[in-house]
Amino acid sequence: MRRRELLLALGGAAAALLLWPLAARAQQGERMRRVAMLFPASDTPGLRELVQALAKLGYAEGRNIAYDVRAAEGRTDQLPRLARELVAGKPDVVVSATTPAVRALTAATRDIPIVLALIGDPVALGLTQSIARPTGNVTGFTTNNETVAAKRLELLREMIPSARKLALLWVPENAQHRLVVERTRHAAARLDVELLSLPVTNAEDIAPAIAKAEKERTAGLLIAADPLTVRNRRTIIDECLLRDLPAMHNYSFEVRDGALMSYGSDVGEDYGRAAIYVDRILKGAGVAELPFQEPTQIGLAINLRTARAMRLTVPPSLLIRADEVIE
Repeated sequence: MRRRELLLALGGAAAALLLWPLAARAQQGERMRRVAMLFPASDTPGLRELVQALAKLGYAEGRNIAYDVRAAEGRTDQLPRLARELVAGKPDVVVSATTPAVRALTAATRDIPIVLALIGDPVALGLTQSIARPTGNVTGFTTNNETVAAKRLELLREMIPSARKLALLWVPENAQHRLVVERTRHAAARLDVELLSLPVTNAEDIAPAIAKAEKERTAGLLIAADPLTVRNRRTIIDECLLRDLPAMHNYSFEVRDGALMSYGSDVGEDYGRAAIYVDRILKGAGVAELPFQEPTQIGLAINLRTARAMRLTVPPSLLIRADEVIE
């Protein structure tokens, strides 16, 4: 999707901020900065928060900033081409998220600063040798926390205490998911839970994978975050509801869409912090000065409507600890 189509697709306040009035565009005296963005899809959660945060920092399109945005609309094979297009425009900084997108960008440039709103373990992914002082042209905000994968499994098990077998839906093409699988397996072994691996490579794989989880009598399902699983969350939610299969997702917006529960960082906060790094780079900071940072908040969200639909009683211990409860 091209820049103008994508900005219009944002709608609401964000579009108003981006499509600045012509009078503002005519203002002179401020240096025009170029910010490129590459995302797996135009409906990427958090993009609106990024633009709003930059506006609060004083950036208005046409006055002192120009945006160049590309979205692959779920086709990861298009990311390398889109990355090359963005780099050819010689932006001051590129903003992105997810492993497939940053892989495409680092293949296209080793010089232009890249700020990631969401990424897994940057050392394991080969993006840097140091979290505290990035050694390449990439920095940003990680979803990686060595305890999160285990915690997701523990919380799902607490939701269904009788569970002796759980399943993990993951994407082999996502390099971060190898770590997720490993950490989830270790957590499952510690709790004496059998873990069924459900790798998926495209949208058509998702429903059959969840059907397999039901057929093999798994008590619940863990969803590893990836553009594929997030973009197809409606299918995952509906298939789980159809089979009364409790599932643990990564983001609270998925719970608002009908998923049973999630445990993870706040996407809006992640993108808001990314805007601060973009601002610092535009003001002269180098990537090495901007350490990778882990989430400041990791929250639990529960959808009671979905629990009731699954005839599932939510333990009071979970409700007390939940940061967001959908009644």
